[in-house]
Amino acid sequence: MPTPAGLHKISSPAAYPAAAGLRLCLRSVTAEAHARLDARLGTLDLTLLPSYRKYLEANAAALLPLEAALQAARVAEIFPDWELRSRQAAILEDLARVGGQPKPLPVPRPLDFGGVLGTMYVLESSRLDARVRLNAVKCSTDARVLHATAFLRHGAGQHFWPSFLAMLESHPAADHETEAIDGAMRAFAMFEDAAARPLGG
Repeated sequence: MPTPAGLHKISSPAAYPAAAGLRLCLRSVTAEAHARLDARLGTLDLTLLPSYRKYLEANAAALLPLEAALQAARVAEIFPDWELRSRQAAILEDLARVGGQPKPLPVPRPLDFGGVLGTMYVLESSRLDARVRLNAVKCSTDARVLHATAFLRHGAGQHFWPSFLAMLESHPAADHETEAIDGAMRAFAMFEDAAARPLGG
């Protein structure tokens, strides 16, 4: 995986003008990490209980410490609806239903303002991905799987993505680009590390 330091070079002003906005910048520099994560998680058959348990445990391993880091950074001062956006309770509920265990990775280092934006970009993007995964889960014949979808359904009808983008685009890319990229890439790295754990590990 490219290191954050290397990505700072990729995100030079010549490559990503401030006018492009943080959204386009983050989407571009995280594309490879996003594709790798999708490919790894895509190998799991979410209709089967062991694989779905693995999927939830992998997401919880990254989500829980990332949300903890955001709370420590006083994310609610930037996103006043944070309590509605947080998915900690939802994923813990689902894990209990499928017999999974939360095995969180260490909480990342403190986030600055740009780091909060970058981390939130990854978490809100993952909410969009969850909708796709939900379609697969609905094909399961296992009641334990079908009844453990609070995480995948979280935020349905809340318009979290458009409101997140409005906040993101209200900040000039040149002011927070480096820190936002660092936060986003570290968040993706945590999800990748969690997804790389062996099934049942």
